[in-house]
Amino acid sequence: MPSSSSFNRRGFLTSAGVTAAAAALGGRASAAPPSGEKPNAAQGVELRWLGEAPRASTGTAWGVPWPKGQLAKDTSFALTGSDGTHIPVQSWPLAYWPDGTLKWSGHAVGSNALAKTFHLSPGTPAAPQQPVTASRQGNAIRMANGTVEVRIATEGTIAIRSMTRGGRSTAEEGRLVLLMQDRPDDENTSPRRSNWTGVVERAEIEQTGPVRAVIKIAGRYRQDHGSKHGVGGRAILPWTMRFYLAAGDESMRLVHNFTWDADMNHDFVRGLGLELTVPMADEAHNRHIRFGTTEGGVWSEPVRVLTGLRRDPGAAVREAQFAGTATPAVSQWSQEVREGYRKLAQWNDVTLFQESSAHFVIRKRTTSAGSWLHHAGRGQRASGFGYVGGVSGGLGVGMRDFWQRFPRSLDMRGAAGDRATVTLWSWSPDAGAMDLRHYDTTAHGLDLAYEDVQDGFSRPEGICRSTEMELWALDSTPTRDQVAALSGALTERPQLVTKPEWYHGAGVFGRWSLPDRSTPGRVALENSIDRDVAFYAGQVEQREWYGFWHYGDVMHTYDSDRHEWRYDVGGYAWDNGELGSDAMLWYAFLRSGDPAAFRLARAMTQHISEVDTYHAGRFAGLGSRHNVSHWGDGAKEARVGESFTKRFSYYLTADELLGDLIRSSLRADKTLLTVEPLREVLPPQDKAPTRLRIGPDWYALVSNWMTEWERTGDTRWRDRIVTGMKDIAKFPAGLFTGEAGGAVGFDPETAHLVNLGKGDYQGGYNLAMAFCGEQILWETLDLVDVPEFRRTYLDFARYAQAPSEEKIERYGFDFDPKVFKTIYSRVTAWAGEQLGDPVIRQRGWNRFTSDPNGQPWPEPVRVGGNSVASPVDEIPTERTENQSGDFATCSTNDAAQRTLAIISLLDIAPDEGP
Repeated sequence: MPSSSSFNRRGFLTSAGVTAAAAALGGRASAAPPSGEKPNAAQGVELRWLGEAPRASTGTAWGVPWPKGQLAKDTSFALTGSDGTHIPVQSWPLAYWPDGTLKWSGHAVGSNALAKTFHLSPGTPAAPQQPVTASRQGNAIRMANGTVEVRIATEGTIAIRSMTRGGRSTAEEGRLVLLMQDRPDDENTSPRRSNWTGVVERAEIEQTGPVRAVIKIAGRYRQDHGSKHGVGGRAILPWTMRFYLAAGDESMRLVHNFTWDADMNHDFVRGLGLELTVPMADEAHNRHIRFGTTEGGVWSEPVRVLTGLRRDPGAAVREAQFAGTATPAVSQWSQEVREGYRKLAQWNDVTLFQESSAHFVIRKRTTSAGSWLHHAGRGQRASGFGYVGGVSGGLGVGMRDFWQRFPRSLDMRGAAGDRATVTLWSWSPDAGAMDLRHYDTTAHGLDLAYEDVQDGFSRPEGICRSTEMELWALDSTPTRDQVAALSGALTERPQLVTKPEWYHGAGVFGRWSLPDRSTPGRVALENSIDRDVAFYAGQVEQREWYGFWHYGDVMHTYDSDRHEWRYDVGGYAWDNGELGSDAMLWYAFLRSGDPAAFRLARAMTQHISEVDTYHAGRFAGLGSRHNVSHWGDGAKEARVGESFTKRFSYYLTADELLGDLIRSSLRADKTLLTVEPLREVLPPQDKAPTRLRIGPDWYALVSNWMTEWERTGDTRWRDRIVTGMKDIAKFPAGLFTGEAGGAVGFDPETAHLVNLGKGDYQGGYNLAMAFCGEQILWETLDLVDVPEFRRTYLDFARYAQAPSEEKIERYGFDFDPKVFKTIYSRVTAWAGEQLGDPVIRQRGWNRFTSDPNGQPWPEPVRVGGNSVASPVDEIPTERTENQSGDFATCSTNDAAQRTLAIISLLDIAPDEGP
């Protein structure tokens, strides 16, 4: 949170009120309004592509929500294209309603599903012409679909044994490679370097077809000793890799993810990739290397170049080399070329290196004994697609988010020999060593730098990062049009979605509205949401918020004097999803269908769930507060790693890796035993195993438990929620319990909360609802039946922003919770909705519209000339002080909380809105 906006963490911890006891309100309230007309699941749902329909696809997976009580959990589905074609689809449950009916279903199709729109409905799916299968055969798993056959190892140093098409081997000996060194590049002494191999330790078949097969393998990296791969004793960077093969497809999708567990002071990654061997059969002049760009461009050259010679080989030869097709027989070439072509250079090695988000270079050489030609090609953004092979076939490779997650490279070696080597470098060795150390060795303080660095806490152990790859078994050199089309499938991931009205009507993700432009005031609010999404999309591009560890994040607070976001000022730098910036983007997409909002949100969710959240080690299940280094801040919080905001992406895309990462957040329960959230604020206590705040800490745990319950149907997780709700309902002060923002005891074994008997009504409760706490409770209250907690929550919501006279009438005395208006505007309005009181509903709107930090931003202005290195857009703001007395300027917290308030208020209190 910002010390530059009204939503400030220091203010949360120091604001105070007076003590009192809370009594439960009578009657039962509902978390949702009376339901309107719901979608009819029996009639099915219309699907469309996110953005434009793709020219080519590598298959896709997506999720669909279903209203409560309408579909049995084992419902099967049929898919029909807009042209009337019955399309094979594979379906599976993602989540269940408490009554056991289907809440979310996951679906997958192959690359042949290219209709403009689709209709998904309960029914019998069409059978693929050639189903994909997956089966164990000895120490390998075989996947086959009638076009491609792949063998995946269940153990050892070779992950991909082979990939064949039509009996011809396209790729072999696929090995995960890791290059390490023992010190950073900028030290005076030369680093000691070592090579490592990812050793497969276990494998499982997750889906067996018939439309899509999924295999998951896992292992760790071990050091190579000479030609012996992966034989070292030390094992580091545990990894997983999933393989996806769809019926009839010529490509296989791979998702690799590693978790950092090495020593950041002595282990520096120099290269991380997947290496494959490609058998080469055609003559050198009929072998080709091709790369694609994001703009549809193609770089293509043969291993032996026959164009541009002193003597013309003939137009047909030149045209074939440009097209990537077989040249006429040598006997048909001109005599001079026919007699001398074997003396021509053979370009054995070619590398494309994306060195930044705005530039790539291509270099090539004939042999390791010769120099590189570093000017073979250049451009702005490579698509991540590459090909090495000949006119009779070869291997296509690709990496998604190629330029966004620079430094990356595609490396082709030995293309003139019998066996070429291709390496997809997710971290390119051309970039220098990865340095995960914190940006400084000293802390710079909360008071000025807003930085909460603590000794031994600025560490990356337990964070992870994934890379998505694609391998094509091609039966010929891809045409230039084909390279451009496949590049498009990499850069604009094909994704199916449905209309906002369906998502809204299904009753998922809490309380949110569809766009409402019925009055001038609402037009202004809706425009502000659209403008904010567009502004952040533009800032990502303009400020180049890209890179292996950075992509997906945005900055926290702006420095209007430097015309730069505060990238180097403590807690004002990377945002790490603070105050719901990810939720802001997801709700913006759900209600609009905007592709820009979806892509920003998906990248942000991927970043927060991987880079900002710990999945192993000391901080497992927690995440890091905003900082110059993503993992640098000492505040390790359950609110960063919580599941609520990750569920959007998981359920909409059916992403298995994200499902794994969400599940690992359950580890936060026990991690809180040793990493207590209030350890720096309050003295130790001995009434409970550990201590947390009701909000946001317990709310975050509730979101984790709720997600696991709905994914599995295991009521043990529901029971943990109910246990805490009943405990809170028994506290005399209810949700006003506890000092320092709601401190209570917590027992991870039983999930019981303990009243510590200190500071009721005195804590300051801004943090409680600042991280989608209200949405977590609204959705949970629709799933569990705990009347006493409903009344307790309603009491809190009713009086958190009530006038003094109303609090005195209710409690017998006045107190000031010191809550910020915008954050609590929707809670207040919800209380009015539940009580049928338009005055309280209006109060919620009034708190929002009267808050300077809740006001829509003005249009961005362009700053240029000698004020900046290059022109930038910024929000013009005046210097003010917020409620915590902090220097205020443009902050992402303001944008997030403003947008979330608008979206909720229009649903909860539509009649009282402007």
